This record gives sequence, C-alpha cells and structure tokens, in this order.
Amino acid sequence: MTVYSHSRISTFEQCKLKFKYKYIDKIEPLVKDTVETFLGSRVHEALEKLYQDLKFQKNPTKEELLVFLETNWHEKWNDEILIVRKEYTKENYLEMAKKFVSNYYDHYHPFDQAVTIGTEMYISIKLDEEGTYQLQGYVDRLDSNGETYEIHDYKTANSLPIQEYLDKDRQLALYAIAIKEQYNDAKAVKLVWHYLAFDKELQSQRTDDELEKLRYTIIEVIQEIEACKEFSSKVSALCDWCEYKNICPEWKHLYELEKKEDPTNDDGVKFVDEYSKLKMDESKIQRRIEELRNKILSFAEKKGINAVFGTEQRAKIWSRECDKFPKTTDFNYKDFVETVKKLGLWNEFSRIDSFKLEKAFENKELFGEIHDVLKMFSRKEQVERIYLGKKQ
Repeated sequence: MTVYSHSRISTFEQCKLKFKYKYIDKIEPLVKDTVETFLGSRVHEALEKLYQDLKFQKNPTKEELLVFLETNWHEKWNDEILIVRKEYTKENYLEMAKKFVSNYYDHYHPFDQAVTIGTEMYISIKLDEEGTYQLQGYVDRLDSNGETYEIHDYKTANSLPIQEYLDKDRQLALYAIAIKEQYNDAKAVKLVWHYLAFDKELQSQRTDDELEKLRYTIIEVIQEIEACKEFSSKVSALCDWCEYKNICPEWKHLYELEKKEDPTNDDGVKFVDEYSKLKMDESKIQRRIEELRNKILSFAEKKGINAVFGTEQRAKIWSRECDKFPKTTDFNYKDFVETVKKLGLWNEFSRIDSFKLEKAFENKELFGEIHDVLKMFSRKEQVERIYLGKKQ
C-alpha cells in the first residue's frame, strides 16, 4: 500500500511525467535544489528553532536567530543549487531570508498568542475507514487556543493569494482531518498561512462536510494516479524550476544545444529556423493575397467589368447575393438553432463539431449510456502537428 503525500499528489496534477520520473522511476535529478526551496528550508529551520527554544523557556533575541539563520545558510549552501533568476545572487536571497525572519520576529514577539503543541509535526491521515488510502505530511507548527487548534504554515513565495484560493487549499485542510481525529477536544481547526514576504497572516476554516468531501476528492485523485498508464508531460511556468528539465522530452534538446560550441550547426535548429521562416512567409503571402483580391474587386467595380486580365492569367469576378445563416459567434445563433430544432430540421442540417465531441469524450465529460454508445464509434488514431512558439 502506497502512503501518499500532498506534494506527491500535486506533482501528478502538475505534470504526470515528472511524477513518473520522481516516484516510479526514482531518477536521481541533475538539479538537487533550487535557491527558492533552499531559502524556504533555512527560514523554516530558523522559525522551528525559535519555537523549540521557547518550549524550553528560552526566548532568543532577534539577533541570535539571524545569526543562526546565516550560519546555517553558509554551512548548507553548495554551488549546485540552481538560481533561475540570473539577475539575482545567493546574497540577495540570503538577505530576503533574513528579512522574512526579522519581520516575523517583530510581528509576533513575545510569541504568547497561543500554546505551541509542536513544530515540524508528522501526521498520518486515513482517508477511508479501511485505511486503503492514506496520506502523510508535516505541520510546520501546531498551536492551541483552548478548544481551537491552529495549523500554521510558513510561506516564502513572492505572490500573495486571494482568499478564494486559500478557501480551496487542500494541504492544510487535509492536515485538519488528522488533527480533528487525533485531538478529541479540537472543536475547531484554523488554517493559518504566514506569507513572510508580505508580513501577512491569512486564515481559513473548513466545515466537517467540506472535510468529508475532500476525503473523497483525494481518493479519486489517488485512484486516477494508480490507474494511469500514460504519463504525459505538461509545459508550464513551473518547468523552469523542474529538477528533471534536462531529460524531459519537452526540453532535452535545449540542454543539448547549450553544450554545443555552435548551436546553429545543429540539424534540429536548422530545420526549425527554416520551418518558422517559411510559416512567417506563408502568413505574409496570405495577407498579400487578401490585399490583392480586394484591389482586383475594387478595380473591376470602378471599370464596370467582370474580368481582369494579367500577363498569363484571367481573374473572373463572380458576384451574387446569397442567403447566409448566423454563425456560432453571432449573437442570435442560439435563437437560430432553437428555431431550426422546432422546425424539425436540426437532424438533417446540423453539423457535428467532431473536435469538440472528441475532447469531451477524451476528458471523460460524457457519462453512462452516452459514453458507451460513442465508444462503439471511437478509434485510436495517431495525430501529429507542429506548433511554433517562443523559446522559454
């Protein structure tokens, strides 16, 4: 039985191929750590030390805590840590970490807001009665205020979420399930995030019904993971921080090019450069064709003629008023469709949008008998296309 974690499930949702590399193939990544995760770990360790000292009736000064942070930073730093944003140095990130800890210290000193039960607490979550589906995780800090328990989470991200996002956050909500089961006196569980870059504390809570629904939602995701056969890659902004980017089929060629003295001699580069140039020329040609078409029509109208002659070709002008019905983009399209249906003409004259139907079928948006009937008509077909885009 696999015991899942929130990060394991999130990895699958972010990129199935990364999930395969990390949890199935267990590939040792080339990039061991990014500066963002390194910073987050060092800040967490400093705040863990703060509350550990407080437990032993030692109230460290801010200066002592910052010395601990900086010493720990230098001892654990190594040159393999990836800095994606090249305009910033490791010293810039260290100063950020010190600012986060300093602001937090000033905000909460003398740290008597609640009773701290534990820091970096391991918790186990049983999602179903049989224990077939289980999760594990670590709570940054667990506090209690009488019968209200507080799950605290430290965030070093440079973006501040809106409340709607926090109210849908799953990680701390999952931890709340475990806390309610482990502590009988927990009448309520607050979810508390400390966004250290902004010196902001944000909160949310879940009802018992919401937590119960969350159990089933996570079980469904786990079932999807365990049934997965094709672990496809997914390109997103997160790729720049992925530790498997160098072996991913989406980015592997780029890494190969970076090792070459002259990347322009690479066959792939030559093919794509020529292809993209021809595609750009094609769009220019299409625009020019449309311009010339309009000029020919205007010329014929001014001359009162139906044909315009070139050196070798004759351009015949055909013009007639035709009846046209609303298109899908027109404001009255729905009314038009309803009218056609009422007239009993829909089956004879409507056209199936095959692409849309295929996507709905593939994404399992169609259920029961509809899905079963369509399955009889479906077939597997290899589709290959080429799309151009800027190098990220």
